Amino acid sequence: MRYQHYDASGLPDWLALTLGIMIFAALGSVVWMMFRIGPRKNNSPEAKARAASRRRQARLRKRRTALAKKSGRG
Repeated sequence: MRYQHYDASGLPDWLALTLGIMIFAALGSVVWMMFRIGPRKNNSPEAKARAASRRRQARLRKRRTALAKKSGRG
């Protein structure tokens, strides 16, 4: 097949414009989805439990340091 078989000059302008817009919209959607998917947060129960444990440990550490400062050992 030669390039001239893919010539779109015989299409009506409105159809060529519509197809062009559809192609660019499809490509834009794919690129947008790829950026959106990207690195995702892990919402597994184990990950939630680890995050809760880290928050709990941070609160305890903060409380411990505050109590140590209050008692004069900090």
